[in-house]
Amino acid sequence: MIDLNDLKSIIQLSYLNDSMLQKLLKITDIIEYKTGDYIFKEGDDAKILYAVIDGKVGLEMEKNSSTRILIDTIIQGMMLGFSALVDTEEKSYTTSARVLTHTKLYAWRAEDLETIFSKDCEMGFLFMKRIATIVKTRLQIRNVQFLDIYK
Repeated sequence: MIDLNDLKSIIQLSYLNDSMLQKLLKITDIIEYKTGDYIFKEGDDAKILYAVIDGKVGLEMEKNSSTRILIDTIIQGMMLGFSALVDTEEKSYTTSARVLTHTKLYAWRAEDLETIFSKDCEMGFLFMKRIATIVKTRLQIRNVQFLDIYK
């Protein structure tokens, strides 16, 4: 059984108040994956946002058909799958998420989150503001990685 304190352990959610977390609690699922499994692959339809309860997930990009590059490692308390909430013509994941160690995740369907956010605009704003900050940080990390490659 998930409680509010469990959700507060997720960095992205730690700033939300209890009434906001209560709304999330109602739509939260738990999923487990084994080492080597893919949670999603680059280009897949982006329908679910995830947060790591326990384990490690590698975000990868395909350099070519035989080479994958590890871009980032997502650990306990962090989120992945932000593409599910970014409204574009085609919502698709921009990286692949491969399980590095047995992993347990929270999962939220994007359409459920969007329904909550449309009814609680403050919650939606706070949530998306944090997502923007995290996406910016990940882009900065990726830029540094590319600069190192092309030195």
